[in-house]
Amino acid sequence: MMKTEPEANNLERIEELENRLAEAEQLIDAIKAGEVDAFAIRSENKTEIFTLHSGDYAYRVLVENFSEGAINITEEGLIVYSNKYFHELLGLSYERIIGTSLHDIIHPESIETFKSLFRKAFGGQSKGEINLVVATNIIPVYISLTSLYPQLPTIGMIITDLTEKKNQEKLLEEKNKELERSNVELASFSYSASHDLQEPLRKIQAFASRILQQDGETISLKSKDYFSRIISSAARMQNLIDALFSYSRTNITEKIFIPTNLANIIAETKEDLQELIEQNNAVIESSALPIVNIIPLQFQQLITNIISNAIKYRKQNINPVIKINAVEVSAAEIKAEVDIKADKFWKISIADNGIGFEPQYATKIFDLFQRLHLKNEYSGTGIGLAICKKIVENHSGIIIAESEPEKGSTFLIYLPIINQTKL
Repeated sequence: MMKTEPEANNLERIEELENRLAEAEQLIDAIKAGEVDAFAIRSENKTEIFTLHSGDYAYRVLVENFSEGAINITEEGLIVYSNKYFHELLGLSYERIIGTSLHDIIHPESIETFKSLFRKAFGGQSKGEINLVVATNIIPVYISLTSLYPQLPTIGMIITDLTEKKNQEKLLEEKNKELERSNVELASFSYSASHDLQEPLRKIQAFASRILQQDGETISLKSKDYFSRIISSAARMQNLIDALFSYSRTNITEKIFIPTNLANIIAETKEDLQELIEQNNAVIESSALPIVNIIPLQFQQLITNIISNAIKYRKQNINPVIKINAVEVSAAEIKAEVDIKADKFWKISIADNGIGFEPQYATKIFDLFQRLHLKNEYSGTGIGLAICKKIVENHSGIIIAESEPEKGSTFLIYLPIINQTKL
């Protein structure tokens, strides 16, 4: 029996549909078996199927196990792929994420930032910080966007959760504020302690001196010795309080750096120590010195302490001679571990012809309360060089002591050069 033309056409159509159905069933079976992965994108009323064959399966497993979010979004912002981490980060199910607009979970204050990053991504890549929001939960994230065109009409996005980082930054900010408050309180306490403690010490010295002056002829020699020791101990205590106050100030005073002619610092120091210099016939020599970026008052205290020590620890019957010079050196020339990001340094050398000390004490002398001599041999608090070290550290520098017994001492100060010039 002959088939009519419409019937023949219908049979061909049915056969074509059966073949297409068989292909679709094979594709579905492959997807279920993990041999093929697929997703659909609907754009301009047209649906397109995109597949990833089993050769990329290992990569897919890697993405799924990222400790960062990974999503694909269309030009309209529709999420067509999400790894496990991303929807868990949001606290939403996979079904709630796929097919929704990314714009719906971007914090209103981050919308403009995201739009700018998204536009840049179509030209290649873009990165930045935004906030996501789910209900009342705000999640700070760092996003990296990459265009997947022309292979895929989507933008790939990696999302890094910044919640812990932001919490740490907030905690650090709070700690810094707390530290600032503590520093203010410490400054107030140090000032008060310095003055309040010294007042009774002054009275002890004054009354003990009066007793010696008024009743010195009637008291025993032993009592006179006791009163002399009281006066001497009170004076040492007063000096110690002053030194501790000076040390605390190097930590809490505002660090304002000013380009300063080092020659002027030396001149001011010599003027302040004029009486001490004249009493000991000391000679201070200096060569051409640089302009350095320093905290002037602190640096003058540093130079004062070193010169005072050079005069104090002079040799018997030999006039103190102190030589100061500065040269430019590279980081490689410094004979110490350098943890400072600078290629060039000013090497400021302060050398004397005093009694010196054993080389093994070159580091120890910068510790608090460290003395190499008995208090009845040389006066002092054991804090002066600790102050010097703290001041140099405030300048991001290094201080080194070099010495041998009876061969004098040299203090080397290295300051990183930042737009500094030599006169």
